[in-house]
Amino acid sequence: MLKKIIIMVTVIILCVVIGNNYMFAQDTRRTISGYLASSDEKLLDKAIQYVAAKDHVALQKIMDTNLVFMLKGGLKVYIVDTKIFNGKVKIRPVGETIELWTAIEAVR
Repeated sequence: MLKKIIIMVTVIILCVVIGNNYMFAQDTRRTISGYLASSDEKLLDKAIQYVAAKDHVALQKIMDTNLVFMLKGGLKVYIVDTKIFNGKVKIRPVGETIELWTAIEAVR
């Protein structure tokens, strides 16, 4: 009986240790230039609406605030969150604390 308890506790501890290592490991991706990004998801949505409506003046105004901008290509980033049905991902550049929303297609 004691042997079964020791084996069970050992298995649980191994599962927790191995699970934590996988939970915190993240793959890095690279950004593709030419996609819009913003730390505010709602502002990104507005900018995307302006692009769809071909309202270049409104798009330029929102980009002039520097709250929405074009991504640089080749940035190493982590995927923080994904909204597949909305076509957006939240990314964090390696070594940075800021998190940005952008299109799913903007990372590979």
